[in-house]
Formats: sequence, C-alpha cells, structure tokens
Amino acid sequence: MPQGLAVVTGASAGIGWELARQLAARGYDLLLVARREERLRALAEEIAAESRRAAEVLALDLGDPGARRKLIEAMQQHRERLALVVNNAGFGIAGPTLRPPLARILELIELNIRALTELSWAAAQLFVERRGGGLINVASTAAFQAVPYMNVYSASKAYVLSFTEALGEELAGHGVRVMALCPGSTETEFHRVAGMKPAGPSGRPPMSAAECVRIGLDDFERGKRLSVTGAANKVMVFGTRLAPRRFVHRSAARLMRDRAVDSA
Repeated sequence: MPQGLAVVTGASAGIGWELARQLAARGYDLLLVARREERLRALAEEIAAESRRAAEVLALDLGDPGARRKLIEAMQQHRERLALVVNNAGFGIAGPTLRPPLARILELIELNIRALTELSWAAAQLFVERRGGGLINVASTAAFQAVPYMNVYSASKAYVLSFTEALGEELAGHGVRVMALCPGSTETEFHRVAGMKPAGPSGRPPMSAAECVRIGLDDFERGKRLSVTGAANKVMVFGTRLAPRRFVHRSAARLMRDRAVDSA
C-alpha cells in the first residue's frame, strides 16, 4: 500500500541505505539525500528494481546551510505527499578530543546537531499543518552516557536523543509520530570515517545495518518514541542508568582507547 514520500538523509551508505530500501519495501516513495550522487543514483536504481517505488536524488552536503535550505524547499514542494523525514546524516570522531582540528569538531556539531534541528523543525511545521506525518532522528547508544575519546560525538547524540524525545511529546497531540533511533555498533562506514576498529564491545560482532533498520522501523510502526536496537544494547543502556557515573565514564574510556585506531 502506498505510504507517501519519505526523505532519508545520509542515504548513500550503511543505515541510510538500508532505511531507504526498507522504507521502499514498506510502500514509500523516496527522496534520497547525501553528498555522493553516484551512490544515490545506484540506490535509486536498486529501489526501482526491488520495490518499484519512485526514488528522487538530491546530492547535497547538509553541513552547508545553503544545502539545507534547498532540502527544506524540496520538502515544502512535496508537502502534500510528504509522510516521513529521517534525519540520518552525521559522522563521528574517535580519539583524544584535543587531537582533531577545532574546525573538524565544529563540522560535526554543524551536521549532527544544527542540521538535524533545522530539518526537524521544518518537517514538524509541515506535519503539524496537515496533522499527520512522521519524524525519525538517528541518535546512538552513545547518547546515554558521556564517552571519553568520542566526546563530541556522544554529546551530539545526547542532544539528538533529548531533543527528539521532547519534540515527540510536544507533537503527540498534533498527529505527528516522532522517534529516536539508537543503534549500537553496526556494520557501516561509520567506524572507518570516525577512526575506529569495527569490533563491537567485548568482542561482539556489529549488528548488520539491515537488522538495525528492521528493528527501528518495526518500533516506529508500533508507535514507539525510542528504539534501541538489539537486546544486548538494551541491557547496556539500562546498565549505564544504574551504575555510578564515574564507573561508566571509566569503562567507556577503556573501551574507546582500545577501539580508536590511534589513540596515543
């Protein structure tokens, strides 16, 4: 059954790629957004072949305010059929906080926080007018505690989690569904870009992007405000809420020193 149009940012790889494929399989047409146009076009062709859903491509760097304005204009042009916006674009930085140039840290904040906030605000305005629609913001299990050696990333995802849960409460009476998706370690390009070894905590292999997305979309369709993907991740999140904060920080620091490719 057709579901309308879904916008997926960061769609050129990993969780974003799987979100687009699985949303198409669930009846959505897609507006695919990322920097790499060739990857987006390959994804659009895959969607057309697998699901016979329409997929438009918009090659944009959402770290650029002008690019965000273009995407918001596209959302407004599609306002009558816009059904879902998924803010997945983002990246991480692993290693000592003082090592990367400040400019790179500010790029992370611009994309992970400011871009997500602007696009969420614009989507919410459109959905409230129509009294219907959905918003999924991709946070992380890193959102639930401070993570030394991944400091700014975990802080950015804590913002995403708090902002999204509060927005969901505000919009509940307007017919708008809002959910924070919190993956743990997942098989994507994230680890390579961030400068991390891909192995999961305690040697656990990362979850596949397909399984992560399936869990998240099932939770969204059930009306959940928060989706933590996988039983082990749920246990970890619950444990961080019970344990003394200093113990959690020290444990996270040990883990991240081991996982950073070069944390000296």
